[in-house]
Amino acid sequence: MQDKNKQPSVKELFKGVEADIPKALKNVAFSGLHYDSRKVTPGGLFIAVRGFNSDGHDYLAKVLQAGAAAAVVEKRDAAIDLPQIIVKDSRKAMAALAFNFYRERIEGLILAGITGTNGKTSTAFLLQSILNESGKAAGLIGTIAYEVGGKKITAWNTTPEAVDICAMLSEMAASGSRSAVLEVSSHALALNRADGLPFDVAVFTNLTRDHLDFHKTEAAYFAAKAHLFTLLKAEGTAVLNLDDAHGRRLAKSLNGKIVTYGFDESADVRIKNWSGSISGLQIELHTDAGKLKLNSKLIGAFNVFNISAAAAAGFALGLDLERIKQGIETLETVPGRLQVHPLKQDVNAVIDYAHTPDALEKALQALREIASRRLIVLFGAGGDRDTGKRPLMGRAAEENADVCIVTTDNPRTEDPERIIGDIVEGMSDKSKRVVIADRREAIEYAVKTAQAGDTILIAGKGHETYQDINRVKYDFDEVAVLREAATHG
Repeated sequence: MQDKNKQPSVKELFKGVEADIPKALKNVAFSGLHYDSRKVTPGGLFIAVRGFNSDGHDYLAKVLQAGAAAAVVEKRDAAIDLPQIIVKDSRKAMAALAFNFYRERIEGLILAGITGTNGKTSTAFLLQSILNESGKAAGLIGTIAYEVGGKKITAWNTTPEAVDICAMLSEMAASGSRSAVLEVSSHALALNRADGLPFDVAVFTNLTRDHLDFHKTEAAYFAAKAHLFTLLKAEGTAVLNLDDAHGRRLAKSLNGKIVTYGFDESADVRIKNWSGSISGLQIELHTDAGKLKLNSKLIGAFNVFNISAAAAAGFALGLDLERIKQGIETLETVPGRLQVHPLKQDVNAVIDYAHTPDALEKALQALREIASRRLIVLFGAGGDRDTGKRPLMGRAAEENADVCIVTTDNPRTEDPERIIGDIVEGMSDKSKRVVIADRREAIEYAVKTAQAGDTILIAGKGHETYQDINRVKYDFDEVAVLREAATHG
């Protein structure tokens, strides 16, 4: 994605980047930045990034043919007659270049970044609503969609590459946005995609096991999350969950402004009281600026934390408490996050993105408190991802649900039966367990066997409307499958 933007000089573009720039490029103004050789346009600067499956350095001949004015590389290719700018780390350089290219517009935005294992999406939607109600029209970059200038674009990554982020932020500013909310994933932080962005507020929700296939250790996973807080402006504020051990660890280690939230008595935004039902939540928060009594349409105990996180971020940004209240209460739902779908005979199905042991446990516990009869859970685990969490998910389901339907999620390139086998290893009570590999059949079974008063949690895919099988994304809309099953059930 590119946005019409005042073209910076080479000196301005490479500000803060150690680079060997050929003299012939000193007075060149590049038309745009590109990291995908297929999208290079004449006069653009191609940044050769080493990826997991390909290396941009292998495509220099292709970008030369496409009309690129130059390429940023880690190692010069003398065989390619294209001006090449040498940097130590092209991925880190890309983040700085992207920000410098779009700096003029981005610096006018209030930027909020949210990281954590669970709760990023809901907290982002809530904070966006608060900013909108506060007259600071907010764009959004996150797991479900990118909201840019009144347009919704289906997200291809929770946090896309730096060039895409900065182009979208620039377009937001150009279209009248005054702020932007970004979900910042651990992958993106480890890959320096958000480096250079001047965050006004950075939120930490929690940290539990996930993505160890990528980060390898929990320490590395936490370090990636913690990197967000090094990107705060000098006057920026860290917003931390004081009820989470990693949040407390951050609170002790960070310098600068901090606003904390949680049940902890010392929290700056303290959860004093709350109650909930299938219809929503009632929450009382205490702050130095006064009390906040909230009625939210979101459900589930963990949304108490998400709401508190968003309120704390609004508080950190100096927003009016009444506007914070309006923003929270205006939000009707978050797609695929504990979304309630009434079915038949007093049976409710709830779709949620929970795909980690902790998220699954919390979703089940939240529903247990409001379910009038049996709690049925349908879940699987993603293929080509952390295998160690699979039996933990099985255990979490067995310990918190009455009936466990184990099925597929996104098997990707793995054998679905092997994934299911890994999950079942964590389960010991066969009387609770039903294995149906086909997810559509599993949903149909859950709806058919549910009785009046039962609640069905369909976990793992949330807002996704596809299944990823052997690198092919097949249409799979769980809401449509549910409705069809309820009609024929």
